[in-house]
Amino acid sequence: AGHIDVIYYLGLSYNAQGNFDEAARYLREGLAREPENSVLRYELGIALYGQNKFDEALKEFLPIFEAEPRMDNLGYYIGLCYSQKKDYETAVGYFRKNVSTDAKTRQLNQKSLGLALQALGREAEARQELDEAIKIAPAGPIVGSTQQLLTAVREQTGGKRLRIEVTFNAQFDSNPEAQHRERKSYGNLLNVKADYTVFKSGPWESTATYSLLQTLNYENHRGDLNDNFIGANLYYKTIIAGMPSIAGLQLNNDILFLDKELYLQRPTGTLTLTVQENLSNTTTALFRPQYKDFLQGTTTHDEHRNAMNEMVGFIHYIRFADGKYQINFGYNWDHEDARGHNWRYNGHKAIAGLQVGLPWQIQWTTNFEFHARFYPGQNSNPVFLQHQHRKDQEATVLTTLTKDLAQNLTLTLQGLRDRNYSTIPDFNYSRYVTALGLTWRY
Repeated sequence: AGHIDVIYYLGLSYNAQGNFDEAARYLREGLAREPENSVLRYELGIALYGQNKFDEALKEFLPIFEAEPRMDNLGYYIGLCYSQKKDYETAVGYFRKNVSTDAKTRQLNQKSLGLALQALGREAEARQELDEAIKIAPAGPIVGSTQQLLTAVREQTGGKRLRIEVTFNAQFDSNPEAQHRERKSYGNLLNVKADYTVFKSGPWESTATYSLLQTLNYENHRGDLNDNFIGANLYYKTIIAGMPSIAGLQLNNDILFLDKELYLQRPTGTLTLTVQENLSNTTTALFRPQYKDFLQGTTTHDEHRNAMNEMVGFIHYIRFADGKYQINFGYNWDHEDARGHNWRYNGHKAIAGLQVGLPWQIQWTTNFEFHARFYPGQNSNPVFLQHQHRKDQEATVLTTLTKDLAQNLTLTLQGLRDRNYSTIPDFNYSRYVTALGLTWRY
């Protein structure tokens, strides 16, 4: 018996350390001696789950559940196994039957139940369970990510067809015009966005969107920007190869004013496909044709900027520690087929991001983009270098700290760094923006 106790504690310790291979090796040795030992079998199930061997883990868990359905945390682990297998209906049943004496595990179980219900499209039940998860331990480490999930579910299905978001920033911009010669300015930003659910039935959902973005630069009004965006969206939820998926079509148009003068109109179509491989991994592929209609005339044919831009790419998200941490990475290729050969290019964009949950329920997010653009034509404009091939390399970093002050009010601190290197000196520029703002949601 003493030897079995040693094996049990070794398996328990290795599981706690995340060394599931070693845990499984010792626990199998113990079960070879005592095949009916349910405690060893339970720990072996946890080790197998940690190795992503969900079917094998269930073979250990399910017989125990038949004999001891109220064993601590057993329903939780069985539910997790079925969730990973995309059998959310069965997972919900076991999450509901779980018994946990530990508040942290009860909270995790409740959140996992909410996620499974959301995957089944039972949003009203999901909201209820996520609410309960927060109440179990309001200061728990997963409350921040649970609150974010709950807010997202409420926004999607809270019975409100109309959703409004208003952001107001006070900011400093070192180069509002993004020009080679910098003219800095303090200012403000106002962004108002409204979404309206036109219809929602089964796997189908359609929404309409309007957004107004206005910046005001006190010392450099040439950088003042006004953008009006209107769009229609259609989504279809389905299952592809056993994975929950959403196909989307977005059609939109935006009209941009610079210093109160018409500058650009961009009708755009976007096709997206988002696939959730498991609870931790999600991938979105997209194709986006866009027409750019520059509304200010030019004097030479080479300088006509009106263009058809086509972009194709993907972005992949990985969640860790129950959503407390998230990374993303992706790649886009785009081709700008402008009328004037000075503006035609092929582009490659690398994307990366990091999201971290900090103490006091503060969320830290950093996103990085590197866009390399190659202009194949020789630039013949005398303003540029004569017969010079243009090549731009633009690096952009956006860092954000957010803190929910209330359920519908968020405080945000942002820093943006944009640096463009170009073989044409006039397109070399540097810009940084710092902003402090509030976002209100209805």
